[in-house]
Amino acid sequence: MTYRIFASRCRTADGIRYVGWGIEGVGDGGERLRLEDVTEDRRFAELLAAVLNREKAEPVHVADVISDFLSDSELKRSLLGG
Repeated sequence: MTYRIFASRCRTADGIRYVGWGIEGVGDGGERLRLEDVTEDRRFAELLAAVLNREKAEPVHVADVISDFLSDSELKRSLLGG
């Protein structure tokens, strides 16, 4: 599966508009995985997609991998190089 990012227009519960970045995966057989509004940070989304591609993440694990990066500030910082 190959992963890439995509943008979508989103709104908060208060109606504030923002751009949410998601991750989409497409397999050789045409299967698809789509997770919308993962982050507001495009750079972070790009790095997540790069990690998923580098590690050849199986679709069943993608949500857990993303959740780990989002919930662990040290892990997120290491990905962002800070």
